Amino acid sequence: MIPNFIRLNSSTRHDRHTVIAHAREAISKSGGWILDFKMFSNVSINIVFQMALSDVGKLAQAFEQVEIKLYPESIEALDGFVQMSKGLPREKLEAEIFGTLQITFIHKDKDLKIIVP
Repeated sequence: MIPNFIRLNSSTRHDRHTVIAHAREAISKSGGWILDFKMFSNVSINIVFQMALSDVGKLAQAFEQVEIKLYPESIEALDGFVQMSKGLPREKLEAEIFGTLQITFIHKDKDLKIIVP
């Protein structure tokens, strides 16, 4: 059975606006679609995405190009998907998988407070 979900984690000290834009770009250039996201103040973002199994291998390279450093467990998970997909028939490679990319922003700023009307 082919897993249909991947969980990726990262942290950064870079500007969160820039990193979020780079994450969006990396997912899009890899053939993925962002389905949803959730901001946790200015501390973290969780991005939900979808892509074809055949495109998962492109994701690691895309993150490296925009300097998003994944945790070792996330790199292993991506490598596992790539290894698993080798030798699969074309119709199986077109199967959609879902994933999350969680990025923690390391900074000294105060929590971002948003007043909900």
